[in-house]
Amino acid sequence: EEGVIKEAYIADYLREPPIYILTTLFIVALLAIGWRKGAKALSSLLLTMVIVWRILLPGLLRGYHPVVLTVAVAAVATIIAILIIAGFTCKSLAAILGTVGGLVVAGLAAMLVGKAAHLTGFGSEEAAMLLYIPQNVSLDIQGLLFAGIIIGALGAVMDVSMSVSSAVAEVKKANPALGMADLFRSGLNVGRDVMGSMSNTLILAYTGSSVPLLMIFMAYRESYIKMVNLDMIASEIVRAFSGSLGMVMVVPLTAFIAGLLFGRCRQPEEPGMEQDREQKQDQGQGQNRTGNRTRSNTRNKTRNIP
Repeated sequence: EEGVIKEAYIADYLREPPIYILTTLFIVALLAIGWRKGAKALSSLLLTMVIVWRILLPGLLRGYHPVVLTVAVAAVATIIAILIIAGFTCKSLAAILGTVGGLVVAGLAAMLVGKAAHLTGFGSEEAAMLLYIPQNVSLDIQGLLFAGIIIGALGAVMDVSMSVSSAVAEVKKANPALGMADLFRSGLNVGRDVMGSMSNTLILAYTGSSVPLLMIFMAYRESYIKMVNLDMIASEIVRAFSGSLGMVMVVPLTAFIAGLLFGRCRQPEEPGMEQDREQKQDQGQGQNRTGNRTRSNTRNKTRNIP
C-alpha cells in the first residue's frame, strides 16, 4: 500500500541527541562561569567556526595555496577573537602580533622539515579520498598537511600569547615606571611558567588521536627505525613538534612586542576606576576641609583662653 514502509535498512546510529546535549552543557558552563567573558568567548568561537567553514574550506577546495590561505584565515580569526575578548588595547595588539608570529614560525618549521623529510600528506585515508572528490581541481596534499598543522596550533599559540600579554599589562599597571627591558623580563618569566604547562598540550593531543595506531605497532613489535620513518608517524611527529615550536617561540615574541607597546601606549581604565578615583579625590578634599576647620577651631579656642 502507498505510504507503508515494506523494507528498511539501518544506516547508522542516531548520534545527534548526545552531541547536542554535550554542546548545550558546554555553552551553559561557559556562560555560567564566565558570564560576560564567557559570552565573548562563545561569540569568538562561533565566528571562528564560521570563518573556517565559509572561507578556509571553500578556498582550499578551489585550489588556493593551502599555507598562504590558512595563515591569512588564522590571522583574521585571531584578530576577531582577541578583539572580541579583550577589546582594542595595547594588550590585544601585542597578543595578535605574537600569535601571528608564532603561527608563521610553526608553518615555516612544518614546511622546511616536511619537505626535507619528504612527507607526502597521504598519511591518512581522508587525504587519499581527496583525489576522488567531484570538484575538478588539483589539490596540494602536502600543503594541506602544513595547513592542518597551522590550524591545529592556533588555539594553543593564541592562549600563550594572550597570557603573556595580559601579564605584561598587569605588571605595567602595578608599576608604571618600568621600562621595556623590565617588562620584557616579566613577560618572559610568566611565559616560561605557561610554556611549561602548555608544552604537553599539543603533544598529548596528537598522541591521543594516534593511540590505536601506536598500539598496533607495539603489538606487532615493530622496530623504532621502521615506525618513525613511516609517513603517517613522521607526519604526526612533525605536526606535534612544529606546533609546539610555534607555541614556545610566541613567548619571547609576545613579551618583546608587549614591552615595546606598553612603553608607548596608555591602557584604558577599567569601568568604574575613574569614578572610584573621583570619589577618593572628593573624600580627600573633604578630609582636608575638615582638618582645616578643626585647626581653625583649635586656634580660636586657644585665643579665648585667658
